[in-house]
Amino acid sequence: MAGAAGQRLAPDNPRERLYAGPNDRGGAANLGNARHHQPRIVARALAGLLYAMAGSGAAWATEMRYVYDAPESASDTRYAYQWKILETALEKTRDEYGPYWLTPSKAMSERRQAYELVHGTGKLTVMYLSTTPEFERTLIPVRIPVDRNLGGYGVFLIRKQDAGRFGAIRTLNELRQFSYGLGLDWIDVGILRASGFRVVTGSTYEGLFEMLENKRFDVFLRGAVEVLDEYEARSRMLPDLEIEPSLILYYPLPMYFWFHDSADGRQLAARAEAGMRKMIADGSYDRIFAEYQDEKIRRLNLRGRRILRIENPNLGKETPFADRRLWFDPQTYRPVH
Repeated sequence: MAGAAGQRLAPDNPRERLYAGPNDRGGAANLGNARHHQPRIVARALAGLLYAMAGSGAAWATEMRYVYDAPESASDTRYAYQWKILETALEKTRDEYGPYWLTPSKAMSERRQAYELVHGTGKLTVMYLSTTPEFERTLIPVRIPVDRNLGGYGVFLIRKQDAGRFGAIRTLNELRQFSYGLGLDWIDVGILRASGFRVVTGSTYEGLFEMLENKRFDVFLRGAVEVLDEYEARSRMLPDLEIEPSLILYYPLPMYFWFHDSADGRQLAARAEAGMRKMIADGSYDRIFAEYQDEKIRRLNLRGRRILRIENPNLGKETPFADRRLWFDPQTYRPVH
């Protein structure tokens, strides 16, 4: 699900990009295939700064820095789509805001990401996570669910030998007989426990796959946006695992881009939101969503699965449920052709 190749502008072009984009062919592999091939810095473009200072009324004088969490491993492809959305939003606002950096930090836990962003350390300037009351109080969100809540449709990664235990499930109480594996500080832990589910936590993302294989829990709950890539990257190493074909555990899980609560953070957020809303208006948001997600939606047969629903106690009245353009629904979704 590769995007079009990123254009590398000539060095003497005063609007040269300050980084090689996810699809830049000058050494980085396509981001649509692996999250670990991330946007990388290639220059501190003096020409871009001169353009910023001398351009027709532009308010910016230096590039805007978007530093995001790096992948946890070479097999961690979870967020390729999300950073492609952000990159496209930043490109669409280049005329208004000028040049930018989009580059990974070192890998961090979700708790560490939140700490760095809340305290404005500069080690991270944008975070992609679900909303919580604490984040709403302390950070600046762009309240557009980046994956259209596709990640809220939970699919089960299970052991093949247990497949027969799931086919007859009809109720939430029947689902509660199983144990569910999640990361130690993942937001989903509290959501599941609030609905009476037994959760076993692991300290590392990669370790959770091994914990499932070793029967530490029954289900590794994965978002529909990520499970296929994860499974296919590990199917040879973990041949006893499979994706359960009939069920979805659903809860609304709007995943936003978050920024530090400061003048700089608000400027970074304003640019990201402006670009994302341009994308919604011109159809490019839908096209990128389709490019990255349509095959997953089809292969997982989301429309044909039995959906069991729980609440997300973290959501407040500011959640943009009224704008149905922002939310995926397997019963009404139609692929972009």
